[in-house]
Amino acid sequence: MGVLLTGTSFASPFGESPTKRRVLSDLESIRNMFEVKYAPAEWKGEFAGWDLDLAIAEAKDKVRNISDPSLKECQVIIRDFFNSMRDYHVGVSFYSTESASLPFLVKGAENRFFVCEIDHCQVSRKEFALDVGDEIITFDGRPIHDVIDELRIAEFGSNTYETDMALAEMLLTNRHGACANFIPRGPVVVTGKKKWSGEEVSVELTWDYNPEKVQDYSKIGVSTAFDVSPKEWKNDFQTAVKKSQFFEKFMVFHQWDRSYVGASTQLSKHSLGSRSSYLPPLGKKKWKSGSGRIFDAYVFRTDSGKMIGYVRIPHYNADIEELEEFGQIMNYFESRTDALVIDQLNNPGGSVNYLYALASIFTDKPIYPPKHHISMTQKEVHTAISMLPNLEQVKNDRTAREILGDEMEGYPVDYEFVRLTKQFCYFLIDQWNQGKLYTDPTHLFGVDQIKPHPDYRYTKPVLLLINSLDFSGGDFFPAILKDNKLATIMGTRTAGAGGYVLKASFPNLSGVKKFTMTGSLAERFNKEPIENLGVQPDILYELTVEDLQGGYYQYADAIVEVVESLIPELDEPEETEFESTEE
Repeated sequence: MGVLLTGTSFASPFGESPTKRRVLSDLESIRNMFEVKYAPAEWKGEFAGWDLDLAIAEAKDKVRNISDPSLKECQVIIRDFFNSMRDYHVGVSFYSTESASLPFLVKGAENRFFVCEIDHCQVSRKEFALDVGDEIITFDGRPIHDVIDELRIAEFGSNTYETDMALAEMLLTNRHGACANFIPRGPVVVTGKKKWSGEEVSVELTWDYNPEKVQDYSKIGVSTAFDVSPKEWKNDFQTAVKKSQFFEKFMVFHQWDRSYVGASTQLSKHSLGSRSSYLPPLGKKKWKSGSGRIFDAYVFRTDSGKMIGYVRIPHYNADIEELEEFGQIMNYFESRTDALVIDQLNNPGGSVNYLYALASIFTDKPIYPPKHHISMTQKEVHTAISMLPNLEQVKNDRTAREILGDEMEGYPVDYEFVRLTKQFCYFLIDQWNQGKLYTDPTHLFGVDQIKPHPDYRYTKPVLLLINSLDFSGGDFFPAILKDNKLATIMGTRTAGAGGYVLKASFPNLSGVKKFTMTGSLAERFNKEPIENLGVQPDILYELTVEDLQGGYYQYADAIVEVVESLIPELDEPEETEFESTEE
């Protein structure tokens, strides 16, 4: 049942504007939720000197210091509070339709910035006289570095510098009111330098602007609706478990939405989660997956005759269908390649069980994932207690699959999975009974060790590519492979989002649609958190100017050189036969 509230502007008995009064109240509601559920709070104090009460007090002072704040100004203050945690799982979105964009993207290297993509469906070559690889010198009359650095500080705070800069590069030409961005409109002049001639070229573009249709209630009165319908679990235990937030633990960058997955083939190759990478082909392809397949994969021959597999993992938001296709590709590669390159560049993360399932393909013995400290309330304890009667019925693999299904986001279900899930439930109850609202480190659900996959295996050397736009699941997958010595890691440090994500919302008049926070803090073998620290590569490779102007071929050559070095020397390479290249 929906309830509609309408009326005129509220008068405050304290003489404060209605916007100010409401936002101060909503900040207190947000504070209460973070006090109860934000797992890394203590770590943030150690790492960055962050304190929840001080951060809320600062936000409230900012609101009070504006005599008659607009709703947009208040939303920026709320967003800045979320940024203060320096946590890529923590973020807020607002009800807003306002946006603006320009038809090109930029990417930086060596403190210089270059056009990396142009949407010629939106702008003709005559209108935009710059090409991919041309350097941007000024943007709206200001040095491009200053503009992007200003966006970094204003929009993302002070988290990981390399990641924030990469996000600011993407934001330069794409602004959204839902993220509390201030939205430009009208003309903008961009000056660039042609990569071949060095000639400076200036072009004038107009922001493609979409206006705000959700008007500021303090200006027009109040009209808002919210859903107060009760939500209950269905009688179907298997469906209830898979749809419950208790079981569905996602590790994903807060600005990336799972609805993007269906459109991933249409995303820019520089976007988060795109099916295809911005990397060029690493060599002459002897086999490739078809364009209709889920994964972009191929086999190429190096100049020295080595056969190398390549597969792109764009995100970890997938299920059994994706897992089966990936496993079949790995089985195919196992008998036909000498080594494998996994490309997870610009990976926003996804499901923990799915990334566990992928990791299980690269081992022939049990391996260890990071453990989690969990922030608890009565909800987790009640859910654990409610699940146990059904889990106690499981006596073998068959009844395990009857109760939970054959898999959980691709990870196989068996009796051992259920036994460990029961152990996890009892652990939560015991921790609560000990008075612990922040648990000791524990495995999640039915996976304390990742077992070898029963059907799929790849045993050859693996080179995993990472960068600063790998978040959450994109941190955990390389952490698991590196800590268990299953892959060599190449690139730059991952973003450092180290736990699972909780979603929250509440009725409010600050325009807050939803927000996310980190519900656990994961630690690796060495007891260090992934949060803020990320995963360091074994082999550092930073993009160069030559990469951005030359189509990343220097990067591709470096990848091939490294992956060939991982292959043991054999007396005589065998000639490999391939099926027809898939189209």
